[in-house]
Amino acid sequence: MNTQEYALSVLLTALGGFDPAPMLILAAALGAGIRKRHIMGSAAVLLGGIAAWGMTLTLLVGPGLQRVNWWELIRHGSISAWIELVLALAIGGYAVWRVVAARRSRGRDTPEEKPATSPWALYVTAVVFVGIVIFDLPFDVHVATAASQPPSHAVAGWIAWSLISQFPLTLLVLLTILGKQQRFSRVMRRAWAAVSPWVNRLVTAVLGLAALLMLLDAGEFLLVGHFLVR
Repeated sequence: MNTQEYALSVLLTALGGFDPAPMLILAAALGAGIRKRHIMGSAAVLLGGIAAWGMTLTLLVGPGLQRVNWWELIRHGSISAWIELVLALAIGGYAVWRVVAARRSRGRDTPEEKPATSPWALYVTAVVFVGIVIFDLPFDVHVATAASQPPSHAVAGWIAWSLISQFPLTLLVLLTILGKQQRFSRVMRRAWAAVSPWVNRLVTAVLGLAALLMLLDAGEFLLVGHFLVR
């Protein structure tokens, strides 16, 4: 993989790992009166932590991940089909639960979430987000991809991955440096409140579709001996 292909991979996987939640948390804390230095500090922990965590995993497990033929591993035999079937039922069940929960909450007053009032809670939250990013598939894909690059390119790639995947937070940091963070905080919180119901519906639909495709794929192997996607 050349430099241009790697740069494209960084962009695509970072977009796949896009997450506005940290920005919303820090924006709410900013509105609650948390000092600017703690907003910047916790943002630095999160952005720097993601890049450092990714680079660490790239060095430790990246080469091993590259040597595994994942397609052969997951597309071989009935065991894979049964695993896929269980995953399909789990994902489908979660999608159904989201639909039921959304219908039950319809018409109820949504309790207002209290923003963090302790700066240390923000740092803990940042560390938690860094830790759980390992469960993000685009992050894991980039771990393996970055292992094929020279260390200098991999470091630059992880810095870019962190900034792009956390673009709303990156923008909040830049505007905080310029002293224009308050208006951005209010606008983004209102915008997310407006679009989040549609985003939740889209996520539920994608989960349901993925579960259906996995169910059909596993079912075809168990019935006729080959996968739907080959």
